[in-house]
Amino acid sequence: MLDKIDDILSKILEVIMSACLFLTVLMTFIQVVFRYVLKVSLPWSQELLMVFFVYSIFFGAAVLVYKKDHLVVDLFDNVPNIINKLLMTLESLIAMIVLFIFIYYGMELVNQNLVSGQTLGLLPFKRAYLYLVVPITSVFMIYFYLRRLYKTWAG
Repeated sequence: MLDKIDDILSKILEVIMSACLFLTVLMTFIQVVFRYVLKVSLPWSQELLMVFFVYSIFFGAAVLVYKKDHLVVDLFDNVPNIINKLLMTLESLIAMIVLFIFIYYGMELVNQNLVSGQTLGLLPFKRAYLYLVVPITSVFMIYFYLRRLYKTWAG
């Protein structure tokens, strides 16, 4: 049951990541056409590109946690199973500690920006919505690390 939820959740995150990446490429293409063909600059497009790119990176990081495709050091490949489990547990715990810090300070940043009402330079979007991706994707990553721990120790 939980494996099915994991698969669905990862597919949703992958669709969001892919959509943001597609929009990044599309916006870059539009920006190039306007700048070099029509000789018109779109100053707001740079900020929109940044938003799409940041969202694609953070949602992609969550997908990579699910797929276990983050950077891997295979120094300890030939260790006994119990040591491998302990190393995987240590890795997950350290990652979750960092992600809890991301959630805490990410929410602080979001709240400060909601209160101050800061917007992106040219777009009328609050900066808080750009920063909101950090705590949201951190929650997904913690969930996937917890599931990994469960699978490691419960079978």
